[in-house]
Amino acid sequence: MGASALHQWSMPPTVHRATPADIPSWLEIVREVEPLFGPMPMFDATLKNKIAHGDALCVRAASGAVTGGLLLGGTPPEIWIRWLAVSQSARAQGAGAALVTAALDRCSIPCTISLATFGADIAAGRPARRLYERIGFVAGETLPRGPEGGTRQLFTLVRS
Repeated sequence: MGASALHQWSMPPTVHRATPADIPSWLEIVREVEPLFGPMPMFDATLKNKIAHGDALCVRAASGAVTGGLLLGGTPPEIWIRWLAVSQSARAQGAGAALVTAALDRCSIPCTISLATFGADIAAGRPARRLYERIGFVAGETLPRGPEGGTRQLFTLVRS
């Protein structure tokens, strides 16, 4: 993406609590990332549940369509980022960082926030790994391979 695309946001994207109206465009992102993430059966049911509990955050385009989404899980003080994706057309514009920052802002201190992301050998997952590292997450143990067969690794951020 060119430099002009990187600077099109004068401010970080705005993060919203997702609503049921966001489900169709959110599921478009799910279909887009499924080759990388692996099959996500019943994602729509999980998304509806997370929306109902206030644990689904999103960034929307001017059209109202979801361009990035994040699902939270766990019980304080052990919080999990269960899912994070940004549509191809909205990458490198700050949506991922805005979503993670908004999630962290919701976590009472002290807490531990964990997530499973792609292994270092997955080229398409390197931007996500760099994002988490920039925010302060630390790479941990190797996890079982994802449903598509790719490597996974635990990342954790301890806030005290």
